[in-house]
Amino acid sequence: MDGGKGNPFKGISLILTTFNWPDALEVTLHSILNQSRSPDEILVADDGSEAMTAHAVKRVLGPSTIRWAHVRHGDQGIRQARIKNLAVRYARGSYLLFIDHDVMLHPRFVDDHVHNREKDTFLQGKRSFLPEGFTKRLLMDKKYQAPSPFLQGLGNRKNTIRNPLLKQILSRRKGFQTSIRGCNLSMHRDDFLRVDGYDETFDLLWGREDSDICFRLFHSGVKVKNLWFCALQYHLFHEVIKKKGKDRLDEELEKNLGEGRKKALKGFSMLSSEGGIVASSPGFETERGMVS
Repeated sequence: MDGGKGNPFKGISLILTTFNWPDALEVTLHSILNQSRSPDEILVADDGSEAMTAHAVKRVLGPSTIRWAHVRHGDQGIRQARIKNLAVRYARGSYLLFIDHDVMLHPRFVDDHVHNREKDTFLQGKRSFLPEGFTKRLLMDKKYQAPSPFLQGLGNRKNTIRNPLLKQILSRRKGFQTSIRGCNLSMHRDDFLRVDGYDETFDLLWGREDSDICFRLFHSGVKVKNLWFCALQYHLFHEVIKKKGKDRLDEELEKNLGEGRKKALKGFSMLSSEGGIVASSPGFETERGMVS
Protein backbone atom coordinates (compact mmCIF):
# COMPACT_ATOMS: atom_id res chain seq x y z
CA MET A 1 0.00 0.00 0.00
CA ASP A 2 1.25 3.51 -0.77
CA GLY A 3 -1.05 6.22 0.49
CA GLY A 4 1.42 9.07 0.05
CA LYS A 5 3.67 10.71 -2.47
CA GLY A 6 7.24 9.57 -2.98
CA ASN A 7 7.80 7.20 -0.06
CA PRO A 8 6.96 3.45 -0.14
CA PHE A 9 4.63 2.63 2.73
CA LYS A 10 6.20 0.11 5.11
CA GLY A 11 3.81 0.31 8.02
CA ILE A 12 2.59 2.77 10.62
CA SER A 13 3.72 2.73 14.24
CA LEU A 14 1.26 4.39 16.61
CA ILE A 15 3.08 5.68 19.70
CA LEU A 16 0.90 6.47 22.71
CA THR A 17 2.45 8.30 25.68
CA THR A 18 1.00 7.64 29.13
CA PHE A 19 1.52 8.28 32.83
CA ASN A 20 -0.67 7.03 35.67
CA TRP A 21 -4.18 7.41 34.22
CA PRO A 22 -5.09 3.82 33.32
CA ASP A 23 -8.83 4.49 32.94
CA ALA A 24 -8.20 7.10 30.25
CA LEU A 25 -5.56 4.88 28.67
CA GLU A 26 -8.15 2.12 28.25
CA VAL A 27 -10.53 4.51 26.48
CA THR A 28 -7.74 5.52 24.09
CA LEU A 29 -6.67 1.92 23.44
CA HIS A 30 -10.25 0.78 22.75
CA SER A 31 -10.64 3.62 20.25
CA ILE A 32 -7.44 2.46 18.53
CA LEU A 33 -8.78 -1.08 18.27
CA ASN A 34 -11.97 0.38 16.75
CA GLN A 35 -10.13 1.92 13.78
CA SER A 36 -11.28 1.32 10.20
CA ARG A 37 -7.61 1.02 9.27
CA SER A 38 -5.56 -0.36 12.15
CA PRO A 39 -2.00 0.80 12.76
CA ASP A 40 0.56 -1.91 12.04
CA GLU A 41 1.68 -1.76 15.65
CA ILE A 42 0.93 0.05 18.91
CA LEU A 43 3.69 1.14 21.27
CA VAL A 44 2.56 2.33 24.69
CA ALA A 45 5.28 4.77 25.77
CA ASP A 46 5.07 4.73 29.57
CA ASP A 47 6.85 7.53 31.46
CA GLY A 48 7.23 5.52 34.67
CA SER A 49 3.64 4.65 35.65
CA GLU A 50 2.64 2.37 38.50
CA ALA A 51 1.46 -1.23 38.01
CA MET A 52 -2.17 -0.38 37.19
CA THR A 53 -1.05 0.96 33.81
CA ALA A 54 0.56 -2.37 32.91
CA HIS A 55 -2.64 -4.17 33.90
CA ALA A 56 -4.70 -1.84 31.69
CA VAL A 57 -2.43 -2.41 28.69
CA LYS A 58 -2.61 -6.20 29.02
CA ARG A 59 -6.36 -6.15 29.65
CA VAL A 60 -7.10 -4.29 26.42
CA LEU A 61 -4.31 -5.31 24.06
CA GLY A 62 -3.65 -8.81 25.35
CA PRO A 63 -6.73 -10.43 23.71
CA SER A 64 -6.29 -8.47 20.46
CA THR A 65 -4.53 -9.71 17.33
CA ILE A 66 -2.64 -6.46 16.76
CA ARG A 67 1.12 -6.24 17.23
CA TRP A 68 1.91 -4.24 20.40
CA ALA A 69 4.50 -3.46 23.03
CA HIS A 70 4.49 -1.70 26.39
CA VAL A 71 7.73 0.30 26.62
CA ARG A 72 8.66 1.81 29.98
CA HIS A 73 11.42 3.61 31.82
CA GLY A 74 11.52 4.53 35.51
CA ASP A 75 9.74 7.48 37.09
CA GLN A 76 12.32 10.22 37.34
CA GLY A 77 9.99 13.15 36.74
CA ILE A 78 8.53 14.30 33.44
CA ARG A 79 10.50 12.69 30.59
CA GLN A 80 8.13 12.87 27.65
CA ALA A 81 10.88 13.43 25.07
CA ARG A 82 12.89 10.46 26.26
CA ILE A 83 9.98 8.00 26.43
CA LYS A 84 8.92 8.87 22.88
CA ASN A 85 12.47 8.29 21.65
CA LEU A 86 12.58 4.99 23.55
CA ALA A 87 9.35 3.84 21.88
CA VAL A 88 10.71 4.75 18.44
CA ARG A 89 13.77 2.60 19.21
CA TYR A 90 11.46 -0.44 19.25
CA ALA A 91 9.14 0.67 16.43
CA ARG A 92 9.54 -0.89 12.99
CA GLY A 93 7.22 1.36 10.99
CA SER A 94 8.46 3.81 8.39
CA TYR A 95 5.75 6.22 9.51
CA LEU A 96 5.27 7.40 13.10
CA LEU A 97 1.99 8.62 14.62
CA PHE A 98 2.13 10.21 18.10
CA ILE A 99 -0.84 10.62 20.44
CA ASP A 100 -1.43 10.99 24.20
CA HIS A 101 -3.37 8.80 26.62
CA ASP A 102 -6.14 11.31 27.30
CA VAL A 103 -7.89 11.26 23.93
CA MET A 104 -10.52 9.21 22.11
CA LEU A 105 -9.98 8.71 18.39
CA HIS A 106 -12.55 8.85 15.59
CA PRO A 107 -12.72 5.44 13.77
CA ARG A 108 -11.12 7.02 10.67
CA PHE A 109 -8.29 8.68 12.61
CA VAL A 110 -5.43 6.41 11.49
CA ASP A 111 -6.81 6.16 7.96
CA ASP A 112 -6.88 9.96 7.68
CA HIS A 113 -3.24 10.23 8.74
CA VAL A 114 -2.19 7.52 6.29
CA HIS A 115 -3.98 9.05 3.32
CA ASN A 116 -2.79 12.60 3.99
CA ARG A 117 0.92 11.87 4.35
CA GLU A 118 3.33 13.36 1.84
CA LYS A 119 7.06 13.41 1.30
CA ASP A 120 8.97 16.05 3.31
CA THR A 121 5.80 16.81 5.29
CA PHE A 122 4.59 16.15 8.81
CA LEU A 123 0.92 16.19 9.80
CA GLN A 124 -0.63 18.06 12.69
CA GLY A 125 -4.24 17.36 13.57
CA LYS A 126 -6.80 19.15 15.70
CA ARG A 127 -8.84 18.18 18.74
CA SER A 128 -12.07 19.01 20.51
CA PHE A 129 -12.48 19.13 24.29
CA LEU A 130 -15.09 16.91 25.93
CA PRO A 131 -17.08 18.16 28.93
CA GLU A 132 -16.71 16.52 32.33
CA GLY A 133 -19.99 14.57 32.29
CA PHE A 134 -19.40 13.03 28.87
CA THR A 135 -15.83 12.12 29.91
CA LYS A 136 -17.09 10.35 33.03
CA ARG A 137 -19.41 8.19 30.90
CA LEU A 138 -16.54 7.29 28.59
CA LEU A 139 -14.30 6.33 31.50
CA MET A 140 -17.08 4.12 32.82
CA ASP A 141 -18.17 2.46 29.56
CA LYS A 142 -14.76 2.28 27.77
CA LYS A 143 -16.58 2.40 24.41
CA TYR A 144 -16.37 4.82 21.50
CA GLN A 145 -19.17 7.36 21.62
CA ALA A 146 -19.11 10.14 19.03
CA PRO A 147 -20.04 13.44 20.69
CA SER A 148 -22.59 15.63 18.95
CA PRO A 149 -21.24 18.97 17.72
CA PHE A 150 -24.11 20.45 19.74
CA LEU A 151 -23.08 18.75 23.02
CA GLN A 152 -23.30 21.26 25.87
CA GLY A 153 -19.90 22.19 27.26
CA LEU A 154 -17.97 20.92 24.22
CA GLY A 155 -14.87 22.90 23.31
CA ASN A 156 -13.61 23.47 19.73
CA ARG A 157 -16.90 22.19 18.27
CA LYS A 158 -15.78 22.44 14.64
CA ASN A 159 -13.17 19.77 15.38
CA THR A 160 -15.90 17.15 15.85
CA ILE A 161 -16.96 17.42 12.19
CA ARG A 162 -15.36 15.13 9.62
CA ASN A 163 -15.87 16.55 6.13
CA PRO A 164 -13.65 15.24 3.29
CA LEU A 165 -14.54 18.15 0.99
CA LEU A 166 -13.56 20.82 3.53
CA LYS A 167 -10.46 18.78 4.37
CA GLN A 168 -9.43 18.83 0.73
CA ILE A 169 -9.82 22.61 0.56
CA LEU A 170 -8.19 23.53 3.88
CA SER A 171 -5.55 20.84 4.54
CA ARG A 172 -2.61 22.07 2.49
CA ARG A 173 1.15 22.07 2.99
CA LYS A 174 2.46 25.17 4.73
CA GLY A 175 5.73 26.56 6.02
CA PHE A 176 6.77 27.61 9.51
CA GLN A 177 4.13 27.73 12.26
CA THR A 178 4.77 28.57 15.89
CA SER A 179 1.52 27.08 17.25
CA ILE A 180 1.97 23.28 17.23
CA ARG A 181 0.33 20.57 19.36
CA GLY A 182 1.89 17.15 19.67
CA CYS A 183 -1.09 15.04 20.76
CA ASN A 184 -2.11 14.56 17.11
CA LEU A 185 1.16 14.47 15.20
CA SER A 186 2.65 12.19 12.54
CA MET A 187 5.82 12.13 10.45
CA HIS A 188 8.05 9.92 8.33
CA ARG A 189 10.62 8.02 10.35
CA ASP A 190 13.32 9.38 8.02
CA ASP A 191 12.33 12.93 8.96
CA PHE A 192 12.30 12.01 12.66
CA LEU A 193 15.87 10.72 12.29
CA ARG A 194 16.88 13.71 10.17
CA VAL A 195 16.38 16.01 13.19
CA ASP A 196 17.52 13.35 15.71
CA GLY A 197 14.12 12.81 17.28
CA TYR A 198 12.87 14.43 20.45
CA ASP A 199 15.25 16.45 22.61
CA GLU A 200 15.71 15.40 26.25
CA THR A 201 16.76 18.99 26.97
CA PHE A 202 13.01 19.61 27.20
CA ASP A 203 12.40 17.00 29.92
CA LEU A 204 11.74 17.53 33.64
CA LEU A 205 9.17 20.26 32.94
CA TRP A 206 5.85 19.86 31.10
CA GLY A 207 5.49 20.64 27.40
CA ARG A 208 7.39 22.24 24.54
CA GLU A 209 9.15 19.06 23.34
CA ASP A 210 6.63 18.80 20.48
CA SER A 211 7.08 22.42 19.40
CA ASP A 212 10.85 21.88 19.50
CA ILE A 213 10.90 18.87 17.15
CA CYS A 214 8.45 20.61 14.79
CA PHE A 215 10.61 23.76 14.70
CA ARG A 216 13.64 21.62 13.84
CA LEU A 217 11.68 19.92 11.09
CA PHE A 218 10.79 23.34 9.66
CA HIS A 219 14.44 24.42 9.85
CA SER A 220 15.35 21.24 7.94
CA GLY A 221 13.00 22.02 5.06
CA VAL A 222 10.04 19.85 6.14
CA LYS A 223 6.60 21.44 5.81
CA VAL A 224 3.41 20.88 7.79
CA LYS A 225 -0.07 19.92 6.70
CA ASN A 226 -2.76 20.89 9.21
CA LEU A 227 -5.51 18.28 9.19
CA TRP A 228 -8.77 20.23 9.23
CA PHE A 229 -12.06 18.28 9.38
CA CYS A 230 -10.35 14.87 9.48
CA ALA A 231 -8.21 12.77 11.88
CA LEU A 232 -10.67 13.76 14.62
CA GLN A 233 -9.51 13.50 18.20
CA TYR A 234 -11.60 14.09 21.33
CA HIS A 235 -9.71 15.26 24.41
CA LEU A 236 -10.95 13.84 27.72
CA PHE A 237 -11.77 16.31 30.46
CA HIS A 238 -9.25 16.77 33.24
CA GLU A 239 -8.07 19.66 35.34
CA VAL A 240 -5.18 21.61 33.85
CA ILE A 241 -2.84 23.86 35.78
CA LYS A 242 -1.88 26.69 33.46
CA LYS A 243 1.65 27.91 33.92
CA LYS A 244 2.27 31.60 34.48
CA GLY A 245 5.05 33.40 32.69
CA LYS A 246 8.05 31.92 30.92
CA ASP A 247 10.07 28.97 32.15
CA ARG A 248 13.30 27.26 31.09
CA LEU A 249 11.57 25.42 28.21
CA ASP A 250 10.19 28.63 26.73
CA GLU A 251 13.67 30.10 26.79
CA GLU A 252 15.14 26.98 25.15
CA LEU A 253 12.48 27.14 22.45
CA GLU A 254 13.43 30.75 21.75
CA LYS A 255 17.06 29.62 21.39
CA ASN A 256 15.92 27.00 18.88
CA LEU A 257 14.23 29.71 16.84
CA GLY A 258 17.15 32.10 17.05
CA GLU A 259 19.72 29.47 16.08
CA GLY A 260 17.63 27.85 13.35
CA ARG A 261 18.39 24.58 15.13
CA LYS A 262 18.11 21.44 12.98
CA LYS A 263 19.36 18.74 15.37
CA ALA A 264 18.39 17.88 18.93
CA LEU A 265 20.96 18.76 21.58
CA LYS A 266 20.29 15.45 23.35
CA GLY A 267 18.29 13.43 20.87
CA PHE A 268 17.52 9.93 19.65
CA SER A 269 21.14 9.17 18.72
CA MET A 270 22.18 9.81 22.36
CA LEU A 271 19.45 7.67 23.93
CA SER A 272 20.79 5.72 26.91
CA SER A 273 20.15 2.03 27.53
CA GLU A 274 17.71 2.63 30.40
CA GLY A 275 14.25 1.07 30.08
CA GLY A 276 12.77 -1.19 27.45
CA ILE A 277 9.89 -3.52 26.66
CA VAL A 278 8.06 -4.77 29.75
CA ALA A 279 5.28 -6.65 27.89
CA SER A 280 4.33 -7.28 24.28
CA SER A 281 2.33 -9.35 21.85
CA PRO A 282 3.79 -12.82 21.15
CA GLY A 283 6.94 -12.65 19.04
CA PHE A 284 7.24 -8.86 19.07
CA GLU A 285 10.98 -8.80 19.76
CA THR A 286 11.87 -11.82 17.64
CA GLU A 287 9.93 -10.36 14.72
CA ARG A 288 12.21 -7.35 14.87
CA GLY A 289 15.29 -9.57 14.93
CA MET A 290 16.15 -8.29 18.41
CA VAL A 291 16.17 -11.69 20.08
CA SER A 292 17.77 -14.74 18.48
